[in-house]
Amino acid sequence: MHYPKKWPRALKKTVSQAYETKKLNDVRIALKKTDEQVRNEHEQIVNIGILRTFTIETLLECLRLSLTTIPCNPNITLGEIENIEQELFNKESIFLKSSPDFIYILWRLEELLPNLMWNIDSMSLEQRRDSFDMLVDRINQIISQYQGSAPLIISTFSVPDYWKSSLHDKHRSYGIVEIVSRLNLFLYEQASFGSIKIFDMAQWLSSVGELAVNKKMDFYARQPIAARYALSFADFFSQVVRTLLTTKSKVLAIDLDNTLWGGVLGEDGIENLNIGKDYPANVYWRIQQVVYALKSRGIVLVLLSKNNITDVTMAFDSLSMPLKLSDFSVVKANWKSKYANLIDASEELSLGIDSFVFLDDQLFEQEEMNAFLPSVEVISNSGDPLNLLESLSDNYFFDSFLIGQEDLVRNEDYKNQVSRKNLENELDRETFLTSLDLKANIDSVNDANLNRVMQMISKTNQFNLTTKRHSISSVKKLMSIKDNILLTISLCDKFGDQGIIGLCIAINSSKPKKELIIDTFLLSCRALGRDAEDALWCGLIRHSNNMGYEFLRASYLASSKNMQVAGFYNRMGMSPEANKDEKNIQYTLNLPQQENCPEWIDIRFMEIINEQ
Repeated sequence: MHYPKKWPRALKKTVSQAYETKKLNDVRIALKKTDEQVRNEHEQIVNIGILRTFTIETLLECLRLSLTTIPCNPNITLGEIENIEQELFNKESIFLKSSPDFIYILWRLEELLPNLMWNIDSMSLEQRRDSFDMLVDRINQIISQYQGSAPLIISTFSVPDYWKSSLHDKHRSYGIVEIVSRLNLFLYEQASFGSIKIFDMAQWLSSVGELAVNKKMDFYARQPIAARYALSFADFFSQVVRTLLTTKSKVLAIDLDNTLWGGVLGEDGIENLNIGKDYPANVYWRIQQVVYALKSRGIVLVLLSKNNITDVTMAFDSLSMPLKLSDFSVVKANWKSKYANLIDASEELSLGIDSFVFLDDQLFEQEEMNAFLPSVEVISNSGDPLNLLESLSDNYFFDSFLIGQEDLVRNEDYKNQVSRKNLENELDRETFLTSLDLKANIDSVNDANLNRVMQMISKTNQFNLTTKRHSISSVKKLMSIKDNILLTISLCDKFGDQGIIGLCIAINSSKPKKELIIDTFLLSCRALGRDAEDALWCGLIRHSNNMGYEFLRASYLASSKNMQVAGFYNRMGMSPEANKDEKNIQYTLNLPQQENCPEWIDIRFMEIINEQ
């Protein structure tokens, strides 16, 4: 169980006891204390709406306990059972009036298609196929007609117990097992489009086993989740919210000896290191494969090793392994403390300490990192190679919903960041920026870049003027209104291509005076320091001028992470309005304005397709 680092030890112990005993009374004691903690820390209030076809009222305390560990302050609203569309599409429903930030749809085949469930043996192939098509049409209708901004999180289907042992059903076209598989494939496909998020209830049931279903309570109260598995269900439920609320860690800083291979290089020698095809050498091989897979997803790798760099280089050159030394963006092989080396690596990469996750087999190294750099996430483990592998594979620090092209080039880009940093140290700022040969493309938000746009909206916190979170449906709706301006900026320099690194969404206010309101203005932290934000602003001014707008409004909504952009609108020439609320400052600007583009960036503007 992973707890927020700022939680006191006594609170962690109380929550751990609830997870160990699984007793409702212990859950209530823990929940009372975590509720007090998140309120005292003023954690983000998160409204979660749940639409369902079965009873989950008895799970609510476990759900809230799990959600507080994100940490957040959760409010949960349940829709009327089986009233999914009625609650979702009626703007006056109590459910929607609760203003949910996330909406879960939990359902089962037993309630959605009861006729198919119990009469399928007497149904023709055409009737079975029609039942499947009817349910797909219903899911399609829910997805297409939903217009809210809260992400839709839809549960997958599992094969009902009655049909799990049926041989004849597995050998017929459009049997229960095939229908469930087809429905889940359809949901996965919708998730790949970005239309929904997946709560994979089928996977959870498969992993915990049939004891997670209380058959008696299912018959008695349509309450299938067994009490002893309530916290397990709650943690699986919370994983989706956690990934939506928190920023994915960007860097894995990893030890070498007895972590990426068995043995100690300086003592055992290269020839006696344990890495290969036989146990336990194959466990270290698999650890390297997992680390390489993280790199392939865009996670930056940093090597922290108490060894001589010449020995480390020779070992990587001599051994055949999944990882190469060149896979690491930064290599720190010396005799300094690992926390000190991590600080140096963060400066070279221009990444915050809180972007790092640390993996080491030694408890001392884990505790030292926790003590000196508490914002670094440390993967706890016993040092046993299997436990190392499980701890690395099972953590959620690198969870994300989508992996785009920008993720795939990120590792190389951070390597280039080290080269940029070295060059920056040698030159004055203007000479340095001019020498980078910066090129930017200002383009419209479109179907091709929408997934990247959604990724930035959900994850960018530091250079983000409002930190508003939009669903894909709300962005598509904004795209469909021709008077709105939705722009992306991509950036490259002589070291490499960074891809799309910024977004601006400006909305027509629909007032007689031609007024534009900045809804979102954000920039990836990878692009900071080169005035890419000024180039994006230049694109907004150009489009606003050409579309005949007379007035521009904006808000700076302060958060715990975006203080660095507090003065951005002032620097862009906007005038702050009289306002006593320092966390919500309103700005205005008369249009048209002169475009003041950075001289060291060669900017290519898209053709203005919505120009008036």
